[in-house]
Amino acid sequence: CLLILQSMGLRFCGSWRETENEGHDKHLTVCNTCAELKELRDMVIEQRVVMQILKEKLSEPAAALKSTQDELSAIKNELQQQKSEQQTLKNELQRVTSELETVRRENSALSSQLTAFESRMMLVEKTLDDDAKRTKVAFSVGLSDSGTMGPFNTDMNLVYAKVFYNMGEAYNPISGFFTAPKKGAYYFTFTGMYHNQKLIRYNWAPGGHTYYANAITILMEEGDVVYMQLPAGSSLFDDIYNYSSLTGFLLFTV
Repeated sequence: CLLILQSMGLRFCGSWRETENEGHDKHLTVCNTCAELKELRDMVIEQRVVMQILKEKLSEPAAALKSTQDELSAIKNELQQQKSEQQTLKNELQRVTSELETVRRENSALSSQLTAFESRMMLVEKTLDDDAKRTKVAFSVGLSDSGTMGPFNTDMNLVYAKVFYNMGEAYNPISGFFTAPKKGAYYFTFTGMYHNQKLIRYNWAPGGHTYYANAITILMEEGDVVYMQLPAGSSLFDDIYNYSSLTGFLLFTV
Protein backbone atom coordinates (compact mmCIF):
# COMPACT_ATOMS: atom_id res chain seq x y z
CA CYS A 1 0.00 0.00 0.00
CA LEU A 2 2.80 2.39 0.86
CA LEU A 3 4.48 1.79 -2.49
CA ILE A 4 1.24 2.42 -4.35
CA LEU A 5 0.64 5.58 -2.36
CA GLN A 6 4.19 6.69 -2.91
CA SER A 7 3.82 6.06 -6.66
CA MET A 8 0.59 7.94 -6.65
CA GLY A 9 2.23 10.80 -4.78
CA LEU A 10 5.04 11.00 -7.28
CA ARG A 11 2.57 10.89 -10.11
CA PHE A 12 0.48 13.60 -8.52
CA CYS A 13 3.53 15.71 -7.81
CA GLY A 14 4.79 15.19 -11.34
CA SER A 15 1.44 16.18 -12.66
CA TRP A 16 1.49 19.22 -10.43
CA ARG A 17 4.92 20.27 -11.79
CA GLU A 18 3.85 19.68 -15.38
CA THR A 19 0.60 21.59 -14.86
CA GLU A 20 1.71 24.44 -12.70
CA ASN A 21 -0.30 26.70 -14.90
CA GLU A 22 -3.52 24.97 -13.86
CA GLY A 23 -5.81 26.38 -11.21
CA HIS A 24 -5.04 27.05 -7.59
CA ASP A 25 -7.67 24.53 -6.32
CA LYS A 26 -6.07 21.63 -8.11
CA HIS A 27 -2.70 22.52 -6.57
CA LEU A 28 -4.16 22.43 -3.07
CA THR A 29 -5.84 19.06 -3.70
CA VAL A 30 -2.59 17.40 -4.79
CA CYS A 31 -0.66 18.76 -1.81
CA ASN A 32 -3.32 17.51 0.59
CA THR A 33 -3.12 14.09 -0.99
CA CYS A 34 0.66 13.95 -0.56
CA ALA A 35 0.33 14.96 3.06
CA GLU A 36 -2.24 12.25 3.64
CA LEU A 37 0.00 9.70 1.97
CA LYS A 38 2.92 10.72 4.17
CA GLU A 39 0.70 10.49 7.21
CA LEU A 40 -0.44 7.02 6.14
CA ARG A 41 3.15 5.97 5.59
CA ASP A 42 4.10 7.16 9.06
CA MET A 43 1.15 5.31 10.51
CA VAL A 44 2.22 2.12 8.71
CA ILE A 45 5.76 2.50 10.06
CA GLU A 46 4.39 3.11 13.54
CA GLN A 47 2.16 0.04 13.23
CA ARG A 48 5.18 -2.00 12.18
CA VAL A 49 7.06 -0.85 15.26
CA VAL A 50 4.06 -1.63 17.44
CA MET A 51 3.72 -5.06 15.80
CA GLN A 52 7.42 -5.75 16.40
CA ILE A 53 7.08 -4.75 20.04
CA LEU A 54 3.98 -6.93 20.40
CA LYS A 55 5.77 -9.78 18.67
CA GLU A 56 8.68 -9.46 21.06
CA LYS A 57 6.33 -9.31 24.03
CA LEU A 58 4.40 -12.35 22.76
CA SER A 59 7.62 -14.29 22.30
CA GLU A 60 8.30 -14.18 26.06
CA PRO A 61 5.04 -16.01 27.04
CA ALA A 62 5.67 -18.44 24.21
CA ALA A 63 9.12 -19.20 25.60
CA ALA A 64 7.66 -19.49 29.09
CA LEU A 65 4.95 -21.78 27.74
CA LYS A 66 7.58 -23.89 26.00
CA SER A 67 9.56 -24.09 29.24
CA THR A 68 6.40 -25.03 31.15
CA GLN A 69 5.59 -27.70 28.58
CA ASP A 70 9.12 -29.09 28.90
CA GLU A 71 8.79 -29.16 32.68
CA LEU A 72 5.40 -30.87 32.44
CA SER A 73 6.88 -33.43 30.06
CA ALA A 74 9.77 -34.05 32.49
CA ILE A 75 7.33 -34.39 35.39
CA LYS A 76 5.21 -36.76 33.33
CA ASN A 77 8.26 -38.89 32.53
CA GLU A 78 9.29 -38.88 36.20
CA LEU A 79 5.78 -39.89 37.27
CA GLN A 80 5.84 -42.69 34.70
CA GLN A 81 9.21 -43.84 36.03
CA GLN A 82 7.91 -43.72 39.61
CA LYS A 83 4.86 -45.70 38.55
CA SER A 84 7.12 -48.30 36.98
CA GLU A 85 9.28 -48.41 40.13
CA GLN A 86 6.16 -48.75 42.30
CA GLN A 87 5.00 -51.67 40.17
CA THR A 88 8.44 -53.25 40.52
CA LEU A 89 8.31 -52.77 44.30
CA LYS A 90 4.79 -54.20 44.37
CA ASN A 91 5.95 -57.28 42.47
CA GLU A 92 8.93 -57.63 44.81
CA LEU A 93 6.64 -57.31 47.83
CA GLN A 94 4.37 -60.01 46.44
CA ARG A 95 7.38 -62.26 45.84
CA VAL A 96 8.71 -61.69 49.37
CA THR A 97 5.24 -62.27 50.83
CA SER A 98 4.97 -65.53 48.90
CA GLU A 99 8.42 -66.60 50.12
CA LEU A 100 7.49 -65.72 53.70
CA GLU A 101 4.33 -67.80 53.41
CA THR A 102 6.40 -70.68 52.08
CA VAL A 103 8.84 -70.27 54.98
CA ARG A 104 5.91 -70.21 57.44
CA ARG A 105 4.57 -73.45 55.99
CA GLU A 106 8.03 -75.02 56.10
CA ASN A 107 8.52 -73.85 59.69
CA SER A 108 5.13 -75.29 60.61
CA ALA A 109 6.06 -78.60 58.99
CA LEU A 110 9.46 -78.56 60.71
CA SER A 111 7.79 -77.75 64.01
CA SER A 112 5.46 -80.71 63.57
CA GLN A 113 8.38 -82.93 62.63
CA LEU A 114 10.35 -81.66 65.61
CA THR A 115 7.42 -82.36 67.92
CA ALA A 116 7.10 -85.86 66.48
CA PHE A 117 10.86 -86.35 66.77
CA GLU A 118 10.81 -85.19 70.39
CA SER A 119 7.97 -87.61 71.10
CA ARG A 120 9.92 -90.44 69.48
CA MET A 121 13.03 -89.44 71.41
CA MET A 122 11.07 -89.50 74.66
CA LEU A 123 9.70 -92.92 73.73
CA VAL A 124 13.19 -94.16 72.82
CA GLU A 125 14.61 -92.78 76.06
CA LYS A 126 11.84 -94.44 78.02
CA THR A 127 12.40 -97.68 76.13
CA LEU A 128 16.14 -97.49 76.74
CA ASP A 129 15.52 -96.69 80.37
CA ASP A 130 13.11 -99.59 80.66
CA ASP A 131 15.56 -101.84 78.83
CA ALA A 132 18.35 -100.71 81.14
CA LYS A 133 16.20 -101.53 84.11
CA ARG A 134 15.16 -104.84 82.59
CA THR A 135 18.74 -105.83 81.81
CA LYS A 136 19.62 -105.45 85.48
CA VAL A 137 18.00 -108.65 86.70
CA ALA A 138 19.04 -110.46 89.87
CA PHE A 139 17.21 -112.02 92.78
CA SER A 140 17.81 -114.16 95.83
CA VAL A 141 14.99 -115.66 97.91
CA GLY A 142 14.46 -118.12 100.76
CA LEU A 143 11.71 -120.72 101.16
CA SER A 144 10.16 -120.13 104.60
CA ASP A 145 10.78 -120.26 108.33
CA SER A 146 8.24 -123.04 108.91
CA GLY A 147 10.71 -125.94 109.14
CA THR A 148 9.84 -129.13 107.25
CA MET A 149 7.67 -128.87 104.12
CA GLY A 150 6.18 -132.11 102.75
CA PRO A 151 5.94 -134.81 101.84
CA PHE A 152 2.91 -134.38 99.59
CA ASN A 153 0.94 -136.83 97.49
CA THR A 154 1.56 -134.81 94.32
CA ASP A 155 4.28 -132.59 92.98
CA MET A 156 4.11 -129.21 94.70
CA ASN A 157 5.28 -125.88 93.30
CA LEU A 158 7.50 -124.08 95.79
CA VAL A 159 6.94 -120.44 96.63
CA TYR A 160 10.06 -118.79 98.00
CA ALA A 161 8.41 -116.10 100.08
CA LYS A 162 11.45 -114.62 101.80
CA VAL A 163 12.82 -112.05 99.36
CA PHE A 164 16.40 -110.97 100.03
CA TYR A 165 16.99 -109.17 96.75
CA ASN A 166 14.82 -108.69 93.65
CA MET A 167 16.35 -106.23 91.13
CA GLY A 168 14.12 -105.85 88.10
CA GLU A 169 11.12 -107.36 89.93
CA ALA A 170 11.28 -110.41 87.67
CA TYR A 171 10.63 -112.84 90.53
CA ASN A 172 7.07 -113.03 91.88
CA PRO A 173 7.08 -113.97 95.59
CA ILE A 174 3.35 -114.74 95.44
CA SER A 175 3.41 -117.31 92.63
CA GLY A 176 7.04 -118.35 93.03
CA PHE A 177 7.60 -117.84 89.28
CA PHE A 178 10.57 -116.04 87.74
CA THR A 179 9.65 -114.50 84.36
CA ALA A 180 12.47 -113.55 82.00
CA PRO A 181 12.12 -109.85 81.10
CA LYS A 182 14.49 -110.20 78.12
CA LYS A 183 15.96 -112.91 75.99
CA GLY A 184 19.33 -113.89 77.38
CA ALA A 185 21.46 -116.27 79.38
CA TYR A 186 20.41 -116.69 83.00
CA TYR A 187 22.24 -118.36 85.85
CA PHE A 188 20.43 -120.11 88.72
CA THR A 189 21.34 -122.00 91.87
CA PHE A 190 18.59 -124.26 93.24
CA THR A 191 17.53 -127.65 94.53
CA GLY A 192 15.00 -128.63 91.84
CA MET A 193 14.00 -126.48 88.85
CA TYR A 194 11.39 -126.48 86.11
CA HIS A 195 11.70 -124.39 82.94
CA ASN A 196 8.33 -123.84 81.22
CA GLN A 197 6.90 -127.01 82.86
CA LYS A 198 9.97 -129.00 81.85
CA LEU A 199 12.11 -130.52 84.60
CA ILE A 200 15.64 -129.24 84.40
CA ARG A 201 17.31 -130.79 87.41
CA TYR A 202 16.54 -131.88 90.97
CA ASN A 203 18.19 -133.58 93.94
CA TRP A 204 16.82 -136.56 95.86
CA ALA A 205 18.14 -138.46 98.88
CA PRO A 206 16.12 -141.66 99.48
CA GLY A 207 15.60 -142.70 103.09
CA GLY A 208 17.51 -139.81 104.65
CA HIS A 209 18.38 -136.14 104.84
CA THR A 210 21.25 -134.35 103.17
CA TYR A 211 22.29 -130.98 101.73
CA TYR A 212 21.97 -130.43 98.03
CA ALA A 213 22.82 -127.58 95.66
CA ASN A 214 22.62 -127.25 91.88
CA ALA A 215 23.64 -124.50 89.46
CA ILE A 216 22.80 -124.07 85.80
CA THR A 217 22.94 -121.52 83.00
CA ILE A 218 20.05 -121.61 80.54
CA LEU A 219 18.97 -119.55 77.54
CA MET A 220 15.54 -118.03 78.10
CA GLU A 221 13.26 -116.23 75.71
CA GLU A 222 11.45 -113.10 76.87
CA GLY A 223 8.43 -114.24 78.86
CA ASP A 224 9.81 -117.68 79.72
CA VAL A 225 9.31 -118.79 83.34
CA VAL A 226 11.22 -120.94 85.79
CA TYR A 227 9.98 -122.24 89.13
CA MET A 228 10.91 -124.74 91.80
CA GLN A 229 8.91 -127.90 92.46
CA LEU A 230 8.94 -130.45 95.26
CA PRO A 231 8.33 -133.97 93.86
CA ALA A 232 5.57 -136.09 95.40
CA GLY A 233 6.72 -138.00 98.46
CA SER A 234 9.65 -135.64 99.06
CA SER A 235 10.22 -132.97 101.66
CA LEU A 236 12.34 -129.85 102.28
CA PHE A 237 13.50 -128.15 105.42
CA ASP A 238 14.02 -124.45 105.94
CA ASP A 239 14.07 -122.06 108.85
CA ILE A 240 15.60 -118.74 109.83
CA TYR A 241 18.99 -119.99 108.65
CA ASN A 242 17.74 -120.30 105.07
CA TYR A 243 18.73 -123.85 104.27
CA SER A 244 16.60 -123.79 101.11
CA SER A 245 17.17 -120.82 98.83
CA LEU A 246 16.92 -119.81 95.20
CA THR A 247 19.20 -117.34 93.43
CA GLY A 248 19.29 -116.20 89.82
CA PHE A 249 20.50 -113.37 87.60
CA LEU A 250 20.88 -112.33 83.98
CA LEU A 251 24.35 -112.92 82.59
CA PHE A 252 23.82 -111.14 79.25
CA THR A 253 21.14 -110.46 76.67
CA VAL A 254 21.12 -111.96 73.19
